[in-house]
Amino acid sequence: MKTKTNIFITILFASLLFCAGCAENPGSGEVIAQIGSERITITDFNERIANLPERYQDVIRSRKKDFLEEIITDTLLYQEAVRQGISKDKEVKKLIEEAQKKIVISRFLNDNIDKTITISEDEIIDHYNTNKEAYMRPEIMRVSHILVQDREQAKEILEELEGGADFADMARAKSVDPTAQNGGDIGHFPKGQLIPEFESACVDLEVGDFTGPVKTKLGYHIIMLTDRKEPQQMPLENVKDKIQAVIHAQKRREKFQDMITGLKEKTKISINEEVLEAPQEEEAEKAPEQTQSE
Repeated sequence: MKTKTNIFITILFASLLFCAGCAENPGSGEVIAQIGSERITITDFNERIANLPERYQDVIRSRKKDFLEEIITDTLLYQEAVRQGISKDKEVKKLIEEAQKKIVISRFLNDNIDKTITISEDEIIDHYNTNKEAYMRPEIMRVSHILVQDREQAKEILEELEGGADFADMARAKSVDPTAQNGGDIGHFPKGQLIPEFESACVDLEVGDFTGPVKTKLGYHIIMLTDRKEPQQMPLENVKDKIQAVIHAQKRREKFQDMITGLKEKTKISINEEVLEAPQEEEAEKAPEQTQSE
């Protein structure tokens, strides 16, 4: 519940950023809420939703009343804070100025960098062919195991298996792991998902082979490999969105650096290294000493 609330607050905050100035310029259409002297029209409300990131819009449209209640609550708190003069507080003004800078910078970068980036089909294909190792489905193994707490018991179970006992039956009868009810079957897992000692014991096994005892922090295992799927190249269509994101991030970094370089070249910048590196006086620590000497 807390997570959902946090997400909803994030969405509300995003909508308020997107709709800065809506109160001063209320939209047309029927009024859906009046909070003191401030009104919210259906046009304004729908614009707030439309301006949200797409991934949030469906959530909000299914919870319009909740969203409106959050806006009303926020507006009430803001109105009261203004009445108490909080908006004139120096520290608050400074924070607002810093937030405004970040918002303006974000919009500037979006307009001058993000919206200018284009990615062609050829670029995607070229990236895919050049970086195929990055788009490999890792080796996947499937194993069953029998877990016991005593090494000698593990050796006895191993002898019985070597004598022809059924692995699944032995797991159900002897294993203390929850997988015992499934005959010890852990299921498929990619490399790197299990305890290192356990996984290392599986690497050299052929399908149908078993090994043990293998000691881990859980106890002693008898392990049988039941399936192995070799690494496979993922189809381009399955990783296209990921490739686009990678190329976009790379182009964004390049454009950003080019922009900063250009701005620095045409802007005079000076840095006083002596002042920057000089030890700063701790005024807070000196104050008591001055008080005592007085």
